[in-house]
Amino acid sequence: MIDAAIQGQPTPLTRGPHHALLTTPAHAAKLGWNLTQAPTHSFADARKKLGDLIQYGAEGHPQVLRRHKTPVAVLLAAAADGTPIPPALQAEPAPDTAAPAATAAPDSAATPPEGQQAVQNPLPTTAAEVEAAKDLASAPTTPPAEATAAPTTPSEPRSEPAPAAQDTPAPAQTPPASPGSTPATSAPPEPGPSAPTPATPGTGHETGIPASGPPAVTAPRTLRRLAALAQALDTVLPTTGPTGETTTPTPLMGLPTGIRALDDALGGLQPGRFYLIAAAPGAGSSLIATAAARTSALEQHQPVLYAASGLTRADIAARIVAAHLPVDYHRLRAGRLTPTEQDDTAALHHHLAQAPLYIDDGTDLTTDAITESVPDLPGLALIVVDRLQTTEDPRLPLSGPSQITDAAQALAHLARTHELPVLAAVDTDDPQLIAALSLDITITLARDADQIHATITERDLGPQATLTLHADLAHARITDPYASPTATTSAPQTPPPAAPPYAPAPTTQTPPQAPTSPSPDPTPTQPAPPRPSPRRTTPPPSQNGYANRDYSYFTGMITRAVDEALHDHDGDIAAATEALVKKAVPNAMALFEATRVGGNYEHTVYPETLEFLRKKTKDGADEIWEGRHNWTNTHLMDALQNGTHPPITVNALDTNASFLSAFKTHLPIGALIHDPHGGFDPKRSGIYRLPTRPTWHHPNLPDPIGNRREDGPVLLDDATIRLLIRCARLGLCEPPHITECWTSGASEGLLEKFRRVLTEARTDALKTDDTVTVEYIKSMYSKFTSTIGESSVNREIRRPDWMHIIRSQAFANLWYKSHRAHNNSLTVVRVRGTDELHVTGDWRTVFTEGRLTTQMKQKDQYHLPRKSAR
Repeated sequence: MIDAAIQGQPTPLTRGPHHALLTTPAHAAKLGWNLTQAPTHSFADARKKLGDLIQYGAEGHPQVLRRHKTPVAVLLAAAADGTPIPPALQAEPAPDTAAPAATAAPDSAATPPEGQQAVQNPLPTTAAEVEAAKDLASAPTTPPAEATAAPTTPSEPRSEPAPAAQDTPAPAQTPPASPGSTPATSAPPEPGPSAPTPATPGTGHETGIPASGPPAVTAPRTLRRLAALAQALDTVLPTTGPTGETTTPTPLMGLPTGIRALDDALGGLQPGRFYLIAAAPGAGSSLIATAAARTSALEQHQPVLYAASGLTRADIAARIVAAHLPVDYHRLRAGRLTPTEQDDTAALHHHLAQAPLYIDDGTDLTTDAITESVPDLPGLALIVVDRLQTTEDPRLPLSGPSQITDAAQALAHLARTHELPVLAAVDTDDPQLIAALSLDITITLARDADQIHATITERDLGPQATLTLHADLAHARITDPYASPTATTSAPQTPPPAAPPYAPAPTTQTPPQAPTSPSPDPTPTQPAPPRPSPRRTTPPPSQNGYANRDYSYFTGMITRAVDEALHDHDGDIAAATEALVKKAVPNAMALFEATRVGGNYEHTVYPETLEFLRKKTKDGADEIWEGRHNWTNTHLMDALQNGTHPPITVNALDTNASFLSAFKTHLPIGALIHDPHGGFDPKRSGIYRLPTRPTWHHPNLPDPIGNRREDGPVLLDDATIRLLIRCARLGLCEPPHITECWTSGASEGLLEKFRRVLTEARTDALKTDDTVTVEYIKSMYSKFTSTIGESSVNREIRRPDWMHIIRSQAFANLWYKSHRAHNNSLTVVRVRGTDELHVTGDWRTVFTEGRLTTQMKQKDQYHLPRKSAR
């Protein structure tokens, strides 16, 4: 981009609502920008904070990029279409009252003296404002008045100073001249219209001449930041460009708190807003503050300032570890973690240490101290104040009723002036005290056992939503409810907030669209064409989902994507299916993340990959064995060839959605920890080393670890080890001898909800013969499995250990089916891959025929021995 700018091709850049233009210093000078005092950045530094530099440039503060010591490019303010915006009129700061008044004030449009920082006015963003700004910038400037003249506003006539001009107070304290007032002495006005020139919206250019005549002599004032309605509308409504294309504004979703239901109701923590969480002691206000800080710093990698009043940094660290891993908070503080938990916390230490979370737990913590720390943290995204205390403590400045009022107002001002979300907790739910604070947004909590009822109130609109959250105090955190929460709105005239992920679907309207939905519903004015197959129908609630749980919120993400694909391709099934298959990976990841909200465990997305889990070549494999089946009953085949066994009829059976069923398996939660002593712990999962391949002597069943034959030690994943242990208990082989292992705490539920949602959507699609959805879901779960290892197709997660365990679980599931067939007097002839089982006998007495995940279907039937061709 810099090379293109140097060659005369300026590049427009955008960060949210901010627009800047990357161009050359020479071009900036032609536009009237003074780069003398502009900050400079090397290329390496600029890459790390490009988004912030775009924002600074868009706000009227040019940012110079240099190669070595030579300035080669600059980021300037630009309109939404990339048009450069000339510098607005610059107002010189008010003179010091102690300085002599006989100094002439240069015209505000002139270049400020060296070393003096000019004050930029608000920048125009609409096309009309850009043209107006260009006209203003190109207008000739007026020569400065005599040395005894008082400063004037840009459009005021020059006048003689009043006798006491040198004692004029600062602009902020000077009242405006009243209409009709006349100065004591004044020079004749310069030639020009007698009426004032109208102000240009959004430019800060205001008239200084009242209709009745020139104003009294006053010191210059800082011009107000004015924004035209057009600028405000551009942030919330789509706009149409000159070529007819429609630009959708950036969504107003702020930083997440880590609690999905709360984020849906608030729209996240948005810049410039102050959020107060009010609750009685023990009701959870501090836990929500910690959750917001933990989510922004650890998951979003955004810098967070944690101002702890009354808490220590050890308190905060313990809550973060207990909630993030999670481990029992009380045993963590008492130093009584189990060896397994100690290993998990040790593995988490490096990950937590890299989080940009900065804690100030000083006893002299004040709002001024918090404000002073903001410039010291570049890119600061969130400020958390935990907590304001109603009981006055002379050692804690942020305590006592009067201090709470002052602190809340100061923090609200801090949020507005620095465009940062500020979240504070207060240890009271006293309605009178809360009402007296008169804050924009208040979240009041009331705890009932393990339920927390949260009421969100806006100052001008009253209560907006009531949510029921779950208090997981054992892990020092608040989460989304495990059951369906209550979510109601009290302002029917406005659209209600999005329903929490576990809320029951409305009975009279379409379920709310998930934020992570791959695509929106077709608009009512452009209905989707008739489906090639019957429209899918939702079973009644008593028959829907698992244990009557409603997953329509998640299955709706799938149905909307299918409906839009069919709409976009005019009902062409092949084209729609092809388009959906291409989106299968990102859409599957979006659905997986949605199902993980509020889960008991959080998985590590990018733990360090162990050497034996790395591919040795681009298209090669790592060192992990999987129980791949390519087995044939050689004793039976020999007997058939020798004529000692009569001919047989073989039924080739197929397992449905084998990888989808394999999602129910034990997966490691965090990074794998090495144990040189080996052994097996059923509560852990990972990779295990055996000194040699286990022996298998059963002729009528396949080897659990497949047909691979190699000497020496073998590395097996968790699913294969559990299968070998099961076979040992059945008396089919010796228990596996594990000499070394790499494991982490395990959970069988990490993919469980994801599996249930896909299974339910697949079942509904089969009932309505919806082939597009069936193929789409098949692509989602199969590509999810194949791309969570070392794949460039999926950049959201990298867990090769998960990939091996899921695939081996599919092989293990097929082995269990072959064992079931053998125990029910069927002869197992062949076992192939993850889904192919060949048997003789009446298989329908053992397996249920069908296309569901719990059923089997017959693909083929053949006879053995095969007749030789003549």
